[in-house]
This record gives sequence, structure tokens and C-alpha cells, in this order.
Amino acid sequence: MLATVSLGLTMSAFATQTATAKTAPSPTSDTIPAVELEGDIGSLREEAAKAGLIIGSGSIKGMTSTADGRPSNYLSDPQFREVLAGQFNSLSPENDMKWAFVQPQEGVFEFEGLDRLVAFAKKNDMQVKGHGLISNCCNPDYLIAKIGNPVEFRKSMVKHFNTIMKRYKGKMDRWDVVSEPLMVQGGGLQHNDFYNALGPDYIAEAYRIAHRADPKAKLYLNENMVETNAQKRQELYDLVSGLVADGVPVHGIALQMHQTIQGPPPGVITDMTNFFHGLGLEVSIAELDAHTLDPVTQAQIYGDVVTEALNAGITEISVWGFTDKHLWTWLPGAKPCIFDENYNPKPAYFAVRDALRNFVNKTPPPAQPVDTVSNTTDSVLSSATAQ
Repeated sequence: MLATVSLGLTMSAFATQTATAKTAPSPTSDTIPAVELEGDIGSLREEAAKAGLIIGSGSIKGMTSTADGRPSNYLSDPQFREVLAGQFNSLSPENDMKWAFVQPQEGVFEFEGLDRLVAFAKKNDMQVKGHGLISNCCNPDYLIAKIGNPVEFRKSMVKHFNTIMKRYKGKMDRWDVVSEPLMVQGGGLQHNDFYNALGPDYIAEAYRIAHRADPKAKLYLNENMVETNAQKRQELYDLVSGLVADGVPVHGIALQMHQTIQGPPPGVITDMTNFFHGLGLEVSIAELDAHTLDPVTQAQIYGDVVTEALNAGITEISVWGFTDKHLWTWLPGAKPCIFDENYNPKPAYFAVRDALRNFVNKTPPPAQPVDTVSNTTDSVLSSATAQ
């Protein structure tokens, strides 16, 4: 079960996205964009810093002991540390904060991995985002046993949130409080353990508990597949609009953005961003990766998503892991990250880098001279026509 935890998605997500897509043919050597393996490849964090952007990597594991079948403590690898610190100015954990990992026994918290990530970030002038306070997986038996007792279940939530958030107060300034509350294919709220214990109001209650634990932190709702599923996108709009209308302290939406074979339809990221900005919320791309079978398509997806996101006003973009050394994919043969397993930059890396450079370096169009007489005449004619 835990082998699929790190992505927060199910195989059905892949089935939906590929239903109308054609798998790209295997590339030949002359179809792959030239990759700059010599000299300085640049730095995503340096490009992002020029415009005050957050460029991060999620899926960073700090735990030494692990029960999810994945390698432990990625930071034990010197190359991993070097690339992470050199390319990104933010990080977030993989499973280290999921309930069963951080509090495997009631009242017994395991902070080794999270402490390691926070220490690394501080040393390398990086931010840390809290990820995984509530998810649909990884809930321990002692918590599930309280589903029939809402009062005790809520007490466990309060203790869990307070213990974690107060420990990292001032060290983690934003949190994914609830991840994937909607059904994978759309169709309403997932009936997860929290729903079964507290009903649909568990979402609002989670944000209120988190806000009391750290009133200065920004609290995000994390969701997947809304860029490709119009029904689910509307369900997210309705859910979040209701939370805002009820005064629930939700501050942002984290769009996961896991892509398979093809990217989202052009304009959808812009539309979603405009909608949530209209509610006064921040929007981030939280878990970007591209599961394809050729590097050309993969690079195009990364570049297009980052370009549209930046132009839409998104100021935080995180990939879901940066090296294929620690990849997870539902598409056999896919390698979804921007660096290969040996930390060589892939075409996707350069697509992201160039999208950042283009955004940072773009200049506004030159001001047009004002023709006072023409403008006045046009104004009069417009008024006359209107009358």
C-alpha cells in the first residue's frame, strides 16, 4: 500500500489522462534537443530569485528508517544534496509528515526526518513547506479505531496538529493541511477516515485547528487532476468558495500537476489561477512532473506548464522530486523528473530553466505616444454613439 504513497495518486488517474492520448514514439537521436552537458548549466534558484519566485522540490525524504519500500534519507547522498541546494530554494517532504510516519504510535512522534530536512534547508538558505497533515492514506490503527467517537478523534487531530506545527513554527511557513479531499475522478468528497469520523465538515475543522496552532502560517488545500477533469475542477471551485464564504482560514490552493503523456489544455492553469485569485487565495504548482516515454514531449510539458503558470501570476512552483534516481511512476518506462538517475540535466531541466529566464527577462511593451486630439475625438464619438 505504502509504495504508492509518495505520489498521492492512484493508477486510475493514469487511466483517465491517457484515455484520449496517443503515446509518443520512442525518440531517435536527432529528435532529442541538444543538452548542455559541458560548462555551467545555470541554476533554477538563481533565475527564480531574480523575480522573487519560489522554485522547490517536493518528495524529499529525510527518514532513516522507512516502511514504504523506498530508499531512506535522500540527503545521505552528496550529489543529491549538491543538486538540491544548488537548484532549488524550497523543499517539502515526501512521506515524513504523513500521520503513520510522524506519529506511528499514539503519543510517540518521529521527527528525525523532518528535523533533518529543516536543518538542511536552514544551512542552504531554503524554505520548507509542510506537506501531509491530512491525507487519504497512512492513518494508523489507533486513529482509525476512534472513527466511531468524533470527540476523541478530534482531540487526536488537535494534539497531532499542535505538536507538529508548534515544533516547526517559524521554520515551516506554509502547509498542505488537507490533500486530495475530492474523489480521484471527481464525484464529491472522498469518504476517508476523517470524513467517516467527522463528516464533510472535517475540512473546515482541520483548517481552524491548524490556524490556531500557528496563526501566521499560510494554509493550503492540495488537489490533483483538476487541470484535466472539468467536473472535478468545478467541484474544487465549489468546495473552496464555500470554505472562503464561511470564513475558514484557507489561504491557498496547491495544484499538484502530475502529467501523463500530454500536458493540460492551454489556458486552464490561467483560468484556475484567476478564479482562486478572485477569492483572495494564493495558487501554487506543488508537485509538477511529466510521465512520458520520450524526452521531447516531456520537456514541452514542463516548459509549457511553467510558462503559463508564471504568466498567470503563480509565484511558487515545485517539482515532485528532481532526480529519476528516486522516481515513482504509474507509466511503465517513464522517467518523470528533470534530472536523470545520475543527476545529469535532461531536456526538461532546460525547458524549466529557459521558461524562468524568459519570464525574468521579459520587458513590457514600449509605451505608445498619446495622441490627445485623437483620443478626445474618439471619446466624443463613443459618447454620441452610446446616446
